[in-house]
Amino acid sequence: MLTSITQSQLSDNPYPIFQHLLAHEPVTWIPAFNMWMVTRHAHVIEILRDAESFTMEPESERANPMEDILGPMMLSIDGPDHKRIRDVFIEPFRPRHVRQWYTDLIREISHQLVDDLLARVSTSSVTDTNEATVPPVAGGRRGGGSSDLDKEFSDKLAIYTVVAAIGFEVNDLSQFRDWYEALGAAIGNTMGDEAVRQQGKAAFEQFRQVVLAQLERLKVKPNNSVLSEIVHNARDSAGRARLTTDEIVSNIALTFFGGVETTSAMLSNTIWALLTHPDQFEQVCQDPSLLPNALEEALRWEAPVQSAMRFPTRDVVVADVPIRRGEKIHSMLGAANRDPALFEEPDRFDIHRKNANQHLSFAYGPHFCFGAPLARLEATIGLPILFERLERLHLDPSHPTKPVGHEFRSPPTLVCQWGL
Repeated sequence: MLTSITQSQLSDNPYPIFQHLLAHEPVTWIPAFNMWMVTRHAHVIEILRDAESFTMEPESERANPMEDILGPMMLSIDGPDHKRIRDVFIEPFRPRHVRQWYTDLIREISHQLVDDLLARVSTSSVTDTNEATVPPVAGGRRGGGSSDLDKEFSDKLAIYTVVAAIGFEVNDLSQFRDWYEALGAAIGNTMGDEAVRQQGKAAFEQFRQVVLAQLERLKVKPNNSVLSEIVHNARDSAGRARLTTDEIVSNIALTFFGGVETTSAMLSNTIWALLTHPDQFEQVCQDPSLLPNALEEALRWEAPVQSAMRFPTRDVVVADVPIRRGEKIHSMLGAANRDPALFEEPDRFDIHRKNANQHLSFAYGPHFCFGAPLARLEATIGLPILFERLERLHLDPSHPTKPVGHEFRSPPTLVCQWGL
């Protein structure tokens, strides 16, 4: 048995471990994490689709760090309450709505972000993980430059889009980024660091006050935002409340965090995957119609969220392995996405892979990510703009990078050059 798996191994490069588990131990107990790992695609689907046998609701109050930080919300409950909340929140995020409401917004934000990159003065700098600086070169469309695209494009596109979609004014982008980073650290706090937990709770409370203030404004002046739609749909035809204020706040916080974390990582992972495969990047640049499938392949190959936690509601057997009621199971999305039973040469990145969209990076079943249509729209609009306007885009060889993270996975920096 592979009982010595560490968090640092999973953060650095989990895929050799996953391939071993897929072949020899598809369901294995990991003492360091006090949890089961399930790796095969079929078994992960079996767990995620069966909310009666595998619940999001732990028996211990502190077992689910997401609920501990955000309070009860869609990713911590099942059954009628989950459906009641999801039915209200999913409507503004249906594909037809996001295309109609957000296409122009995403295009405008993407062009503005590239404008900002191209207008950056030569005295500006970007910082890598070692705090070294790289002076970018100012220039227009055919000029040269350098920037950390993770911070200056992926993060900003994700934050501006979800904040605008929810209906907040972005007066201080750094404040939203600080909240997002504190929430992310607390939600991914598998080792139970109390200081990290308290920082996450403080960030949520600050975010909560902003949502409550916006709810009061919407009572007087509704608008076309997601929050306004949710407030409108939060009462039934008889005027009875379908959601409490606390439920609205907690699930808006979930929408904000998920809309930034998953989308930013998806964008950066896709850019990194393409730039580390320059022949395939060139194909996408020459034929942008290849981008949607390239995006699905990047989601499969480097899942932004690596696992989905569940708790058996009864004693169960998965792949002939008995698991007791209440024990923690992590369905390893990143491993399932590289299951050779479904994906030929699973460790190979291939933008032409015919079944790339069978990945589980947005989860599966009742808890499938309702924000997936908006995330995909951001990528299919924003990335072609980035690639077309930043000619000869490539990774800066003096700032090597790669995706890392055991729970949320993306490059910590993505320093790229163009026109050089």
